[in-house]
Amino acid sequence: MNTMHYLLCLLSLALPFQPVIAFEFSGPFPDRDYPFPVKESGVEVQVDEATVVESIDDEKVIFSALKPGEPRLQGKGYHADRKDHFAPGRVVVWNTRTDEIKDLGEGKLQCAYRGYVSYYWKLPNPSTGLAESWFSEGRYGTENVIPGYRPGNLPKHQDKFTCETFDGPRTATAPEYWTYQLRVQDGVLAHTLKGKSNPAHNPVIWVRPDGSRQPLAMAWSEMQGAWWEDWAGVYVLRQLVHQNPRSVLPVLHPDGTVQRLPLSPKFASVLSSRLAALTRRGIVLTNDAIWEGALFPNKFTSGIYLVRDGKVARLVDWIVGNEHASFDNTHRGLAVSPDGCKLAFKHTVGERLKAPHTIKMIDLCQGE
Repeated sequence: MNTMHYLLCLLSLALPFQPVIAFEFSGPFPDRDYPFPVKESGVEVQVDEATVVESIDDEKVIFSALKPGEPRLQGKGYHADRKDHFAPGRVVVWNTRTDEIKDLGEGKLQCAYRGYVSYYWKLPNPSTGLAESWFSEGRYGTENVIPGYRPGNLPKHQDKFTCETFDGPRTATAPEYWTYQLRVQDGVLAHTLKGKSNPAHNPVIWVRPDGSRQPLAMAWSEMQGAWWEDWAGVYVLRQLVHQNPRSVLPVLHPDGTVQRLPLSPKFASVLSSRLAALTRRGIVLTNDAIWEGALFPNKFTSGIYLVRDGKVARLVDWIVGNEHASFDNTHRGLAVSPDGCKLAFKHTVGERLKAPHTIKMIDLCQGE
């Protein structure tokens, strides 16, 4: 397996004082649609909840699934008023190479990163009748079971990117701004003064853990969150891509440089996307129900697309991922493997509320 080829240049000698970054995808781009086989886990997941799916390593995927007999609709999303059923679910590990399915027990996945996992479940306390949280967390295969947070405990927070749990608040704060969280070691992005509408030219500010503030070369309106793409070492700052042939995907490098990856006019001039991810082969975009009707997507355009260098290849049809992820910056229902090759995703074919949703996988580097 070839290593990722991308070059990071902090300063250009030919153009002093103008940082230049080249982000290069590697390997051949598909010469047709549907170039890769789609592997199926066979494990059903919820329809109306932001299903968490993450990579443990280059072969194993961990995700929240349904227990046998649990309803597909959990009373959230499309049926938010339904509160008569608590479905704890289960946590499943799928080895995409051997197709082995390992059931870790009752609960819901909370986080997974570089082999570290955490998941929780709720059990009723006999003395109070109230459900209490319990956590399993640690390196996959050697997780520790610990009680959940209790009244009187120190407030705990978890880095949603690295799964690190820490006591007390973050060190990087900007109370006068609305912020997006980055990794704990990176700080936060401050993007809008609270109670005010920022003009388009007002920059986003990177607040570091040491308290320093770095204005970024971008306007607040350009970003819609911050998603850490671990294999590439950058933050993707936008999940929504509107129909615009000049659309770009902004990414943020750890040195504070903003790079704008061009999208293909063949995609952006006719389609929109609500989820974006980076793989070694190119930018992954989904065109789905949020634009074309929540219950009855257009089967002729919905699916996953791979975009690179002005080219577009369609990878899979129908409904993909979690439809609300782009707004609340939570789990996308997509997971890229640590090597940037494999794409695991929540998927269904047919009418959203009736068809089973499962976790599937495409190996974009197959055949190397």
